Amino acid sequence: MLQASLHPSIPRPRGTRAQKAALVLLAVCLGALWGLGELPEHILQWLVLHLASLQLGLLFKGVCYLTEELCHLHSRYQGSYWRATRACLGCPIRCGALLLLSCYFYGSLPNIAGLPFTWMLALLGLSQALNILLELQGLAPAEVSAVCEKRNFNVAHGLAWSYFIGYLRLILPGLPARIQALHNNMLQGIGSHRLHILFPLDCGVPDDLSVVDPNIRFLYELPQQSANRAGIKRRVYTNSVYELLEKGQPAGICVLEYATPLQTLFAMSQDGRAGFSREDRLEQAKLFCRTLEDILADAPELQNNCRLIVYQEPAEGSSFSLSQEILRHLRQEEREVTMGSMDTSIVPSSSTLSQEPNLFISGLEQPLPLRTDIF
Repeated sequence: MLQASLHPSIPRPRGTRAQKAALVLLAVCLGALWGLGELPEHILQWLVLHLASLQLGLLFKGVCYLTEELCHLHSRYQGSYWRATRACLGCPIRCGALLLLSCYFYGSLPNIAGLPFTWMLALLGLSQALNILLELQGLAPAEVSAVCEKRNFNVAHGLAWSYFIGYLRLILPGLPARIQALHNNMLQGIGSHRLHILFPLDCGVPDDLSVVDPNIRFLYELPQQSANRAGIKRRVYTNSVYELLEKGQPAGICVLEYATPLQTLFAMSQDGRAGFSREDRLEQAKLFCRTLEDILADAPELQNNCRLIVYQEPAEGSSFSLSQEILRHLRQEEREVTMGSMDTSIVPSSSTLSQEPNLFISGLEQPLPLRTDIF
């Protein structure tokens, strides 16, 4: 499933363009050094010395952070010095190997700059101290975002999984049966057996849909579903049925509601203690939609019982209509169902073709002619 299928503004997962750009930069720099007439041995020596300096500098930086983490040894690392060391320095074996290699290269390669080893160590420590104090090597916002997405550290990731496990996974399996049981299946028609979930990317989630669009009219509630959850006996889940009007006439009926976690994102952006800006809210809302789509894609038995309707709130003076957006999705569903039924009716099953033909005899005493217009 394409990630941009819900809405064009939802970002796709990041690719490997940064690594490709690094390869291009590597080739350009090597070509420039080669064009300047530098000897390969000379280039290699400087490169190894620079990489060794970087690794030693990172080691100094990790030691500085380790002094802070040791103060939180029991609360963050359950009293394990090993876990605290790994959190700051990475694998100690790897760090030790890099330290030994750096010392070896410093000692074995010619000292082109003519500086003592202790002087270079002191200079590395000074540079790392200034980097920490002045935050000269902080991660760019794009790097922070990439790390959070890759390791699932986003607010949106937790909200999406909570919404799926704590709500959708409970109500979606029995949703068609609840709709079928309502007033002798009064919801026959467009998109009637799915839960339609609204995702406004600005996270504006009002409690009354008719306030947003008067062409959305509440009809009734589905039969309630109850379940024992987290010590709450017979916790009740309910869903609402709405009628959509077009030019004053009924045009569709569906089970409709907002994605409630969007209210959390909106409330966080309004509370200064959360440190959540409007731009953060928009980014997390998009990631929430994408993560939920990915979760549902791995659960097709639930995905077929719901439809995500993602839309961007229009600017002032726009002709956008929420009821028309919902009707567009309902009519698209109707076309998909029609095309699917046509495919299944055109292609007969192999088991049917392999069966012996059956002869059906009428219960009438006299056989009828093939044409009835002769009488």
